[in-house]
Amino acid sequence: MIEVLKKKLDRLRSYLKANGIEAYRLYNGSESSWPLAIDIYYDSAVIHVFDLFEGLSFKILETWIKKVVPVKYFFYKDRTKEGVKLPGAVHREIDLKEYGHFFHCNLSDYLDTGLFLDHRETRRWIASRSKGKIVLNTFAYTGAFSVYAAAGGAEKTYSVDLSRTYCAWIKRNLRLNNLPEDKNWIYKMDTMEFFAYAGRKGLKFDIIIIDPPTFSKNKGRHFSVMRDHPALINAALPLLKPKGFILFSTNRKEFKLKASSLKSRDIQEKRDTYPPDFAGAYPHKCYLISQ
Repeated sequence: MIEVLKKKLDRLRSYLKANGIEAYRLYNGSESSWPLAIDIYYDSAVIHVFDLFEGLSFKILETWIKKVVPVKYFFYKDRTKEGVKLPGAVHREIDLKEYGHFFHCNLSDYLDTGLFLDHRETRRWIASRSKGKIVLNTFAYTGAFSVYAAAGGAEKTYSVDLSRTYCAWIKRNLRLNNLPEDKNWIYKMDTMEFFAYAGRKGLKFDIIIIDPPTFSKNKGRHFSVMRDHPALINAALPLLKPKGFILFSTNRKEFKLKASSLKSRDIQEKRDTYPPDFAGAYPHKCYLISQ
């Protein structure tokens, strides 16, 4: 296992250094058969456990990781179906760099840390398309796409998320990157409700980012990305400016786009969004959709 981790880090080293990347995936499960993923956040390791198996020792695993990367802290995330009792950890929050941008991450308190590492290159691509544009980031989580778009020269960004915690987190990330509040608006709203609001206000966008959770519940309504993505996309299409596009993404492995149910025939799957540390892992699917 140590050799596997060393080889992976050797392949990544120049990429990480050249781009100022302080959070990356050291092990994604495709390098061997262990049902784990190991993410490095500067001086900490976040270990996602997808299944228990004979011979797994967390202490030995930590020893292996330390021989490759000088980490001080270990955090375990239960990704199993039935739940696993995992080792405890200290409280840990940290600000990290990625392509010259700063992001606040909480490694200890949530299942996710505040930054989805697999979308690093997707964010960079959005930044390259954002100069002078109006960008809407729905299901915005902690606003990483909004930070990239604003730093890429967007005329204005709108970040929409239903969680008060995440809206505050978006504001924090914008401040970390010295991005002005008057050009980067935050809405604590359900995405479909915001689409209706934007329609009433006559708001139009050059870029709409839709990266929903696989499942969610709001006001007694259950959302499923497999079932409900056509309604989401169709509600967003009228809000596009001419030549605008929707970036739709999901990490649901079994996802199949219901193209026949969409009010668009300009649909392309974007296949170049995986960063090198996720090669072979197939962490998400992305589609570009326009009117």
